[in-house]
Amino acid sequence: MASLQAAVVAKFIETLEANETFDSAKIEKLKDCLLDDKKTKADELVDIFSLPDGGEVL
Repeated sequence: MASLQAAVVAKFIETLEANETFDSAKIEKLKDCLLDDKKTKADELVDIFSLPDGGEVL
């Protein structure tokens, strides 16, 4: 990953980790997805950010 992209991803993850209301399991999935050397697919992000069955939007 290019250094600028790595810096953006690192800051994004850092910002999410500082937010106490954001799900830590989603942060871990995002780390795996964004820090992987392969290209991130939209379907992966949809899976991470989709609500569970019966979930509510806050």
